[in-house]
Amino acid sequence: MPGSNGDADDSGAVSFFVVGCVVIFFALAGLAFDGGGKVHEEEQADAVAREAARAACEQIDQAAVLHGVYRLDPGYAKQAAHDYVSSAQMTTLQVTVVAPDVCKVRVSADYKTQLLGLIGVSDLPVSGSGQARFVYGVNGPEG
Repeated sequence: MPGSNGDADDSGAVSFFVVGCVVIFFALAGLAFDGGGKVHEEEQADAVAREAARAACEQIDQAAVLHGVYRLDPGYAKQAAHDYVSSAQMTTLQVTVVAPDVCKVRVSADYKTQLLGLIGVSDLPVSGSGQARFVYGVNGPEG
C-alpha cells in the first residue's frame, strides 16, 4: 500500500522527466534539421545573388556602343537583377553598379522551418550576396 509507511506517492514524477527530455530532444532535432535547412537556403540566396549580378552585367549601354564605348547601362542592369531575383521568389535588398564594370547584388528570403514550427518559430531570415564583372570583347577565334 503506497503511503502506508509514511512514504510520499511519487508515481507521476518520472513522467515530468520524460516529457522534459522529449521536449529537449525535439528542440535539438529542430535546431539541427532546420539549421541545416537554413544553411542550404543561404547557399541558394548566394547563388541567386551571383546569377542576378551576372544578369545585370549583360545589360550593355547600346547608345555608347554606337560610339565605340562598351559599358553597362545602370538602369537596365538594376532592372535585370531585380527581375532575376523576383523570379527566384526572393527579395532584392540592394543592387549596386560600381562604375564602370562591376555589379553587386544582395538578396533576402525566409526559410520556412519544419520542426521549429512546433515551438513557434515558423521562419528564419536568410540573405545572400554576389557580384560579377562586366567583360566585353573577343581577341579572336579559339583554336
